[in-house]
Amino acid sequence: MLSLRVAALALLAAPLGPAEEMPAHLGPVTSVVVVGGQVCSASQAGIFREAKRLAKPPFRVMSMAASKPLLLLGGGQPAASGDVAVYDSDGSALAKRHLGNDLVYSVAVAPDGKTAAAAMADGRVLTIDFPSLAPTSVAEANRHQAIVRAVAFSPDGRWLASAGLDGLVLLTPRKPNAKPLVLADHSAGVESLAFAPDSSRLATGSRDGRVRLHSVEGRLLRTFQGVGEPPDATGFGQAPRVLCLDWGETGLIGGTSSGYVFRLPSSQGDWQPLHRERATPVYSIGQVPGQIVAGKSGQLLKLAEPRRGGR
Repeated sequence: MLSLRVAALALLAAPLGPAEEMPAHLGPVTSVVVVGGQVCSASQAGIFREAKRLAKPPFRVMSMAASKPLLLLGGGQPAASGDVAVYDSDGSALAKRHLGNDLVYSVAVAPDGKTAAAAMADGRVLTIDFPSLAPTSVAEANRHQAIVRAVAFSPDGRWLASAGLDGLVLLTPRKPNAKPLVLADHSAGVESLAFAPDSSRLATGSRDGRVRLHSVEGRLLRTFQGVGEPPDATGFGQAPRVLCLDWGETGLIGGTSSGYVFRLPSSQGDWQPLHRERATPVYSIGQVPGQIVAGKSGQLLKLAEPRRGGR
């Protein structure tokens, strides 16, 4: 009995090992998507579901898209490779495909879950079968004259849109041999885009602090200027870039290189700043009921959805 007591005391006196640190985001949180009401996000540290790291892909993740229960990742290594991959909800890799010799900047999955799109640094907009990523299914849907920064399918599946640093937005009907509508209203490179939930409109954000709204027929409906400019802006500095947009049932929100999370009105009015914590860029944004989720450098911000008087 004595020896057991001594052993127990020795165990209690032994120093505890270091606590295991939970993995955290590293560098820009480049993508935020919502899967089954849970927030998934990506950075150089890997892909996360809420606070849990699901996996650390073998390439830098620049974008994610969700087709429940699967995640499509796009990224690569700058000036070396452009890759896409499919992961399941447990963080297991199901498929991977090399698409080019430079980054994949943005990815999207069609509403029917059968086709994916990738925005390439070399200007191509590619489509590929999802989730197989079969090499024989890779096809060029469009081509820009500069880096393609964003790509999206409309919620009704009828349109594929892409935004490039050539200042153009290409809006293509998803039917055989269809030619794109070329939206050339921006005067600077286009960084971001988002379709309205009813697929009737498209919002695009540029490097000069402007967000433009178009109908899916290509008609310019409205331009918001000075988005992300702080109140003391003199007009002589570099304009904020509109880095991300998300258009949910509760409205159109976005983030800028000047650190603003903002909302755009559905009718009259100007852009509305919702949050700014230091002038560090907001790289990605998403919405869950009652909450806005914004990706910055090394952190994922969760902001309470502000109450509004009306739509």
